[in-house]
Amino acid sequence: MKVRNKYVLSVVVVWSPCLLLAMGFHLLVLGPKMRRVNALEAELADARVIHGRAMEAAKEENRVALREAVAEVDSRVSDFVLRLEAAHDLAFEIGRLANRTAVESFAMKPRGRQKLEAVAGCDLLGEERIDVGFRSRFHDFAALLNAVERHRPILFVETFAIDRPRMQSSKPRASMELAVLVEKPRGD
Repeated sequence: MKVRNKYVLSVVVVWSPCLLLAMGFHLLVLGPKMRRVNALEAELADARVIHGRAMEAAKEENRVALREAVAEVDSRVSDFVLRLEAAHDLAFEIGRLANRTAVESFAMKPRGRQKLEAVAGCDLLGEERIDVGFRSRFHDFAALLNAVERHRPILFVETFAIDRPRMQSSKPRASMELAVLVEKPRGD
């Protein structure tokens, strides 16, 4: 039994430092290298994906499709945003809508400052608010509200109110607060 114990003891004494040295080498040298190799492989995979997208974007049919998609988005934006050049005609448009619906005593004034109000999260858009007041029966009020909501670019009806008339023969007084998105001047 002594011979066997000496053999096991000599194996443990010789191989233990070697095993500890190999573990230390792996932890201190090979481990960081393997993590770096994995990171580089991930970067290479990302670069290959980007390269594949760039190759697809370089194809003429893809560029044409992209131009068409941009044109479609631009046309959809024009449903919601009033062009800066058309902002001055907005009062006339609202007045025409009021004339078509036969409301009486129509009055309109801009709300707040003359400068466009900022829209949160949008550098290229501003908001213009308009207060509108008029007298009408409920049917005419509903017709004007419907016409305003269907207008392109969209006029947002923020609030509206109808006051009860003091005399039975008079028409109720109605008011609306409208908001419209306007593109900002390029210098702002």
